[in-house]
Amino acid sequence: MASLEISNEALDNIHDKVILITGGSSGIGRATAEFCLQLGAKVVIGDLNAPACDFLSPEKLKFIRTDITSWDSLRNLFNEGINAFGRIDHVFANAGIGPQTDFLDESLDESGELAPPNLQVINVNLIGAIYTARLAVHYFRKSAGRHNEAVTGSIVFTASASSFQNFGAPDYATAKHGVLGLMRSLVDQLSPAVRVNAIAPSWTSTGLVPGDFLASLGVAVQDPGVVARSVVFLFTDSKRNGHLIYSWEGKYKEIDKAEGGLLGTARKILGNPISEDEVLRKMREATEGK
Repeated sequence: MASLEISNEALDNIHDKVILITGGSSGIGRATAEFCLQLGAKVVIGDLNAPACDFLSPEKLKFIRTDITSWDSLRNLFNEGINAFGRIDHVFANAGIGPQTDFLDESLDESGELAPPNLQVINVNLIGAIYTARLAVHYFRKSAGRHNEAVTGSIVFTASASSFQNFGAPDYATAKHGVLGLMRSLVDQLSPAVRVNAIAPSWTSTGLVPGDFLASLGVAVQDPGVVARSVVFLFTDSKRNGHLIYSWEGKYKEIDKAEGGLLGTARKILGNPISEDEVLRKMREATEGK
């Protein structure tokens, strides 16, 4: 795993860019919005709840009440963002909620039969991320066509430290594993025009994390501003594509593509001469050639 130092200079070119953030009224989303505004960017926030009044800045920030699980609501967020600032340069697919079920409860429906599982966390944390990615790419392409420019843009997903290790919250872990899989699968499909990356924060002080309770257990909780720096870094570093940045107590590691990272280690353990992704690519090339 490669340790990262994120300098202030590495974040300079976010100035005057337009950033769309889902779940931007609190926690990591809010910290990222504030940081982007401090660096001179314009920000579009989509959230169910409005940010605090002292956070509002009509010239630089646009808030649109948004339900991340509603396609129409999320599409409206992108439309309103374009109407407000003329374009969208980067998208932070961040909206999420905490664990709610283990999928194995014995809840019953009205007829007394076993009810289907509660999929709210899947719908918000994973389906919402898929919706956001689809809309982001569409509007990157649409904006480029309108201005007769090459397609550019980047998406950062909020994955989690639970995306790649055991975590005893099945609904949350399933969704976050899915978010990491989504990011990985889009890299080659969208490259080089659109970059996709993800963050994997450990315990962070947000509305989802009981910071005081964890502190009473002797567990340190990092400030969301730490995570915000990694998000903006992935926006601004054009060489980063398919990267996963883990953050903990102010320290950062790229843990997917780095030497000794997750992907390289898996390949080394398996020892396969050809990966599943390479086989899939060959199949597509053969099919498209017919």
